[in-house]
Amino acid sequence: MPTESQTAYQLKVTLAGAEPPIWRRLLIEPGTTFQDFHRIIQVAMGWQASHLHLFEAEDGILIGDPAEDFDGMMEFRDEAVVPVSAVLSEEGRALRYEYDFGDGWEHQIVLEKIAAVEAGSDTLPRCIKAVRQCPPEDVGGLPGFYDFIEAMEDMAHPEHIAVREWCGEWFDPDFVDLEQINADLAERDEWFPEDPEHGAPAASDFQGLSPAQVHELLQNPLNCPSVFNPLFDADAVNKRIDTAPVIRMARVLVESMKGKGIRLTGKGNLPLKHVKAMIEAGGQPIVAPMARYSPIRSEEHVLAVILTRMLLEIAGYTKKQKGVLSLKKSAETRLEKKGWLGVYRDLLSTVLTRLSWAPMDHYEGLDAIQYTAPFCFWLLSGKGDQWRPVDEYLEDMLKAFPRLPFDAYPVVYMSEEQKVRSALRSRMLTLFQLLGLIELDPEHARLRDEGGQVMRRTALFEGVFVPA
Repeated sequence: MPTESQTAYQLKVTLAGAEPPIWRRLLIEPGTTFQDFHRIIQVAMGWQASHLHLFEAEDGILIGDPAEDFDGMMEFRDEAVVPVSAVLSEEGRALRYEYDFGDGWEHQIVLEKIAAVEAGSDTLPRCIKAVRQCPPEDVGGLPGFYDFIEAMEDMAHPEHIAVREWCGEWFDPDFVDLEQINADLAERDEWFPEDPEHGAPAASDFQGLSPAQVHELLQNPLNCPSVFNPLFDADAVNKRIDTAPVIRMARVLVESMKGKGIRLTGKGNLPLKHVKAMIEAGGQPIVAPMARYSPIRSEEHVLAVILTRMLLEIAGYTKKQKGVLSLKKSAETRLEKKGWLGVYRDLLSTVLTRLSWAPMDHYEGLDAIQYTAPFCFWLLSGKGDQWRPVDEYLEDMLKAFPRLPFDAYPVVYMSEEQKVRSALRSRMLTLFQLLGLIELDPEHARLRDEGGQVMRRTALFEGVFVPA
């Protein structure tokens, strides 16, 4: 059964410095990877994908094809696994896209609008507005383009015959065929055949998934119909939703915010009584295991409380103003209409697309872990019905994504692979357990016996990720 609507990003892609302006307005899915976004821009603008490229976020992070970073000095994030929504999370956010480092075609990309579109009404991606043709390849940058236009339009120009022989008999800078752009976008996979080295993440074993299915799963784990049913089993999830610690904790926090909100401490933390109430609701052995050794004195000591609060804020449910944390009016309306099932879906989507996982373990340079994490859902759907070693899942993840260790910054006390294993363990286990998707065998304490940890999927997981 198809969903009633889907979220789309409306983006404006402008060729920087061009006068008159040259730009495209695009609609794409938020989960589109930067690899596919590069292809979409190439088709929509009219480039030929014959040169190097990169994306640069507002914070300076570079995203591109690691194969184009020959010596590793640029420290690219892998465009094949990073979704656009991880960088452009709010309206007005921007990034830079450069194509052909010789000619230096820089593009300014702005997220104009996050809007709901009717599912199935039009295929995404789609170009809804196009203004002027982009320059020909290898024309020599904007100065060369202006010289080219002058020579093409002036029959008396000494270079007129030469540029016509080079480019063709006709070039109208104002002409754009929007219908042809969209036809080409629909067939862009034929323009960019998968390269096992430079395309989808290289792997020797995807546990029964094809590379195309893996790409779909990583691009949008909550809407990948070839792998999982794109809809929650609403009845099954509603029956089990309170088994997720994050929902139990969120309920307590939301209830406390009703009315005047919660006045935060001088450091901006929740008052201790609210922290303790959330710990009690979530279950102390899971959300605050260290409480057995020392008393909790601040929100800063309870990662699960911090994460719950962050997820609600990033997902748009709360606001902080003049030292008071309160519930947004729009959130109250959404709760009334969609209930806690809608909240859970929003929090899960936020974990996968908008939350930075790094603060959990302070390991820098391992961003790709959260973008490859949905593959763990596939592993759990296949063998999570029984207790299995956590290390077995880590082996499967590294087998499917052998390039993960290349993103790890080297340290003297552990190898890059050991660092990735540690980050995979702490990030996935912490968040998936908080979301109620996995359970750990209590016989193996998290700190004392990590090597012996075993896990399995929960009944809630089976309602969320129903195999196709």
